[in-house]
Order: sequence, then structure tokens, then C-alpha cells
Amino acid sequence: MINILTSTIADMSLWLSLHANLAYAILFFGSYFETVVGPGFFIYGELFFLPGAILAGAGFLNIWLVALATISGGILGDYTSYEIGRKHGHRIFRFGNKYFSPENHEKGKVFFKKHGPKAIFFARLLGPFSWITPFFAGTYGISRRTFFAYNIPGVFAGIGEFLVVGYFFGTSYGAALQFIQQKLAYILAALFVLFSTYYIIKRNDPEFFIRLGIALHLIKKD
Repeated sequence: MINILTSTIADMSLWLSLHANLAYAILFFGSYFETVVGPGFFIYGELFFLPGAILAGAGFLNIWLVALATISGGILGDYTSYEIGRKHGHRIFRFGNKYFSPENHEKGKVFFKKHGPKAIFFARLLGPFSWITPFFAGTYGISRRTFFAYNIPGVFAGIGEFLVVGYFFGTSYGAALQFIQQKLAYILAALFVLFSTYYIIKRNDPEFFIRLGIALHLIKKD
């Protein structure tokens, strides 16, 4: 799963770097739909937050525009889920449904009455809960004023953590790439000497590396 996620992030980063003119729009809509109830079950925000920030750190995108696109998309996506819950949330609770039963509806109402504001804020830091909490906040009648007061800081914190990590990773990557480009001739020369030496020794003294390995093992053991 981690390999798939890493590969997807790399592919997304490559695509965004090749389509910089569309990158900010893609980041906005990706951030929007990843938290809308329904599509948010299939879309992972990390696939947009991290590539955008990494490319900004590497100098391909503007970090302020990346932040504007992802954070505004997240706020609007959460608000869309909130309004859906406010208007239609009560319809999912029916008799005979194991999870959305009237009993669970009452438990949810008690929970949101007691912990609603904190849940709205911390949901953005708890991954899988980020896309469903705004929906339930609307379903259980949290006021818009309270919702925005806790949701907006939560979005800044939740998305911001990915942007900071991605940006500094991209900065390091960009610096490393620039160093490699500047010192490419020296790096290739060093690799040529290294592999040539290895080939010559291997050809003329096949047991050299075996003896070297044994010697290093004995030194380490002592």
C-alpha cells in the first residue's frame, strides 16, 4: 500500500511539473473533492498536498499559490459536506440499519453536543475522519458560525502539515539536484574510476573481495 501511495505521489508530481499552467486548478479541485462526503471516500488529499508542496520547494510552483489552492479547496469541500449533512443527513438514519440507526443518531447527537467543536478541528488531523466529520456536524445541527470557527483553523493545521513537510523535502531535493548538475562531470569520473578499479581487481584477483570481507568481519568481531 505504501509503495502504491509513494508511486502515485511521484507520478502526480511528474504530471504537475509538466502541466504547471493547470497545476493550481488540479490542486484546488483535488483538495475540494477529497473532503466532500462521497468522493472523499475514494480520493486521498495527500496525493495533491505533498506533490504540490514538493514541486514548490523544488522551484516549479509557487508555495503561496499552492497553499491558497489546497486550503481554499479544503474549506469549501468541508462546507459542502456540512451543507449536505444539514439538508439531507437525517435521511440516512433509518430503522433496521446497523450503523445508521436511530439509536446511533441519538448517540451522535449527544457526542456532537458535548465535543462537536473539538471534533471539527481535530478531524483534519485524523485522516479518515476529515471527510465525514463536516457532514455529521451539519447533520447534528452545529451552527455555521461554530463550524467555520473550528473548521478553518483545522484545515490550515491539517493541510499545512503536509505542505510544510513537502516543501522542505522539495527544497532539499532541489538543492541535491542542483549539486548533481553542477558536479556531474566529477561524479561520473569518480564512478568510472570506482567501477574500473573494481573490474580490474575482480579480473586479476577474484578472491580479493572474499579476503577483504573476511578481514572486515574479523576486525568488527574484535
